[in-house]
Amino acid sequence: MMNIARNALAYDDYVLSISYFNLVINYKPHLYEPYFYRGVAKFYLEDYSGTILDCTEAIQRNPYFPNSYELRGLAYINMDRFAEAIKDYEVATEMSPDTRALWHNLALCQLEIDSLDRADSITDIIIRKWAKQADGYTIKAQVLMQKKDTTTAETYIDKALEVDKFNLNALVAKANILMSHEQYSEAIPYFDESIRLNPKSAGSHINRALCHYHLNRYREAMADYDQALEIEPRNFIGHYNRGLLRANVGEDNLAIEDFNFILSIDPDDMMATFNRATLLENIGDYRGAIRDYTTVINEFPKFLYGYERRAAARRMIGDNAGANRDEEHVLKEQIAQRYGYSTPTSRQKNKTRKMSQVNLDDYQKLVEEDSHEPEPSYESEYRGRIQNREQEAKLMLPNENTYKIYQDAGQTAILTSFEQAFQAAQAGNINDAILGFTQVIEQNDHFAEAYFNRGLLYLLIDDAPKAIPDLSKAGELGIYQAYNIIKRNQNIKKTPDKSPKP
Repeated sequence: MMNIARNALAYDDYVLSISYFNLVINYKPHLYEPYFYRGVAKFYLEDYSGTILDCTEAIQRNPYFPNSYELRGLAYINMDRFAEAIKDYEVATEMSPDTRALWHNLALCQLEIDSLDRADSITDIIIRKWAKQADGYTIKAQVLMQKKDTTTAETYIDKALEVDKFNLNALVAKANILMSHEQYSEAIPYFDESIRLNPKSAGSHINRALCHYHLNRYREAMADYDQALEIEPRNFIGHYNRGLLRANVGEDNLAIEDFNFILSIDPDDMMATFNRATLLENIGDYRGAIRDYTTVINEFPKFLYGYERRAAARRMIGDNAGANRDEEHVLKEQIAQRYGYSTPTSRQKNKTRKMSQVNLDDYQKLVEEDSHEPEPSYESEYRGRIQNREQEAKLMLPNENTYKIYQDAGQTAILTSFEQAFQAAQAGNINDAILGFTQVIEQNDHFAEAYFNRGLLYLLIDDAPKAIPDLSKAGELGIYQAYNIIKRNQNIKKTPDKSPKP
């Protein structure tokens, strides 16, 4: 049975493997291996909470198996629980001190919590043990960059490239350092090589686009943004910057599409709103422009250029009284502030702005990341395709076979309790329904539909910490669409929402 389960796992049939590991666990609950391998299957299904629980069970049965700590550490990393990951990696490195990936991930976790001195000492261990491997030098460089010592960091990046001239992390880091020094021409060849090695890197395309932009190569920059957005269709910087470039070359309608997308995911982004307003004005949609200008003015009443633009749009629709009010307001503010008014365009000194900078005068500047430090690149042998069974998330009733099993066993009371909880949920009595499903589970802790339904109800009231374990248990018991719901709702490691807020 274990062989069948592991073969299913090897062929990426994760849900089938889980069903067989369940059988092994039922027959031999004292074994650690089925818990560990079931945790691997759940990891591939992005059920990181379930992975943590299974690894914990495996560790309780065999605390001397380092892979359990490593896998649980990876699950913690994917949930941004770095302090807990560090504990697991520290145990794993004691048990398996010659496994480079463990030290690698441990150092990166220390970086994530800004424990720079500890990360520094770990990179020294990596470099001493594996001097012919580039990653120790690249992580050392990341530590130094977080310490703001970019000069020394660059020497370690150069050392990494000396050891391995095709090391992707080192190439990207070198390009980012050159970019931070505004050496855009020198940075581009490193981005070129990193993209050749990893053409699906949206970040490298975006940073190369910024280099092209600073060198006034707008078409090349546009092509890179197009590529980046094919890879990551929801990338904020890609849409914002491409929108500005499209506006610069007169592709106003296409630029509006980019800003529409940004505002669909962040309606409060006032810079995107103002850019869309100017574009709507350009194409003759003056009422749409006035709407957006008004939104910006309401948030930033001191932004005089907004009043000027709204006045111009109001005149185009014959609202002279409104235009006069806007112009009078601008004049009064100019006198009160005792300086001559100039438009944001005339005051631009730099071509780009940092992501965190929120100043409406910079609305026409391209956006770049606040830091050019390379993204952490964790190492793991656990790779594979993720099964993604798109299923509608709705409450479930037991199937006919389940009904028959309980009826034959004379346990109709549990079915009655389930039906009452189900009816309460359909009537909108969420707390009563959760209580009812809890009572069902207390009577039978293998009632999959009760776990599934309770998990959905917890999600409905935004209690993901309780929902995810329930859904994980439901998946473990055979309701495999639970894993797709977990992937959509679990607090996994994500790129933060960096869109500027007013």
